[in-house]
Amino acid sequence: MRVSMKADLKRFKRTLTDIEKKELPLITRNSLLDTGFKTQKVLRERTYDKAFQTRQKQFKKLTTSLGTGNPATFKSGASLKKSVGRRNEIVIFDRLNREYLQRHAKGGSKAPTSGSNIVIPGRNTVEPKRTGRGIPKRLRPSTLLDQPKVFRTMVGGQKVIARRPRKSRYPIEIMHILEPRVSIRKTYSFYEDSQRSFRSEFPIAFRKNFNARMKKVLNTRM
Repeated sequence: MRVSMKADLKRFKRTLTDIEKKELPLITRNSLLDTGFKTQKVLRERTYDKAFQTRQKQFKKLTTSLGTGNPATFKSGASLKKSVGRRNEIVIFDRLNREYLQRHAKGGSKAPTSGSNIVIPGRNTVEPKRTGRGIPKRLRPSTLLDQPKVFRTMVGGQKVIARRPRKSRYPIEIMHILEPRVSIRKTYSFYEDSQRSFRSEFPIAFRKNFNARMKKVLNTRM
């Protein structure tokens, strides 16, 4: 999952003076970096929050990374500056390559990769026990089914993995729901928000960096 931001300034370059053309690579690099960081902030703090619920704020920092290239390579600090300047591009991507982010960004359906069913965590599993790393190991199906009070059954025509919290037959807790295939609704507007942010932020960043650089150069020459 990646989105690339490139600056194509060929037509704009024809109107520049020699001094401005000389400074253009640095101005473009700084503008791409500024836009990349601002877009990444939007994706982490607005886009991800709108699509998913997370109780750990630091987890959002892992959802996107900055880099360059295709396939994208993670870079930071001086290495990122150098690479963005050389390639005239900055890339925002998920360096952990998490399948669920891509599925929610594109939508579609999901079939089981092994076994006959997809396991969907039930309320008793998700709340309040889910962490930034997902369902704890002790609440995953393979671990639960090794316990004597956990079993597969049908509830209202729905296949589930259930648990008896007490010695009595009822009530039971629905730990996981079993489905042969599930539809994934497009809820994570990663690509749309990236494009929208770049189109609005890059002109602002470019104008700011252009004016600041020209002022510095002209003051040095005086």
